[in-house]
Amino acid sequence: MPEIKAIGRAGAVSIGAPELFNFLRIASQAYPDFNYEMRKAAEEVAQVIVDSAKVNAAGQPKHGPTVRGSSGLSQAQAVVNKLRARRDRIPTIKLDHNGPFVSASRPNRKRKTKAKAGDVFFGAEFGGRRRPTTMQFLRHRGRQGYFFWQAVRDNKSFIAKAYSEKIDLVLKKLAAEAG
Repeated sequence: MPEIKAIGRAGAVSIGAPELFNFLRIASQAYPDFNYEMRKAAEEVAQVIVDSAKVNAAGQPKHGPTVRGSSGLSQAQAVVNKLRARRDRIPTIKLDHNGPFVSASRPNRKRKTKAKAGDVFFGAEFGGRRRPTTMQFLRHRGRQGYFFWQAVRDNKSFIAKAYSEKIDLVLKKLAAEAG
């Protein structure tokens, strides 16, 4: 079984294994429809992680008392809907980090600097409470994360198994069509 690594930067996370990209390049040259089929298969695997992150976010406590006019959701629940499984050859999850974060209790029209979903996502995921500007988040947990990275870690073995099975299915399907 290949070693699985989570590669993340600026709101996008990919799960990959060494020599995977070389294999994908060779297979895409051998079968013309390989890229299309792998994009569909990898999106299905990534969607499982997104769904697991949504379940984890639903279990997060609200950050403070309910204020009149608030949505009643935790920040994690409000921002996890900005996660999308992308159609890529490897399981990839994208965060719409520049999208607006609409607060029911303090809307963006009253703010000088508009709240963005990426700022709230990273605060809800990793916590804060060290600066006056991050007091609305749960306590800082380092690199552990509260809902998204927890879902990635919990599904690590599933990702490796399901993705390798999807590769085998796609190769068998394309080989049957070719021969």
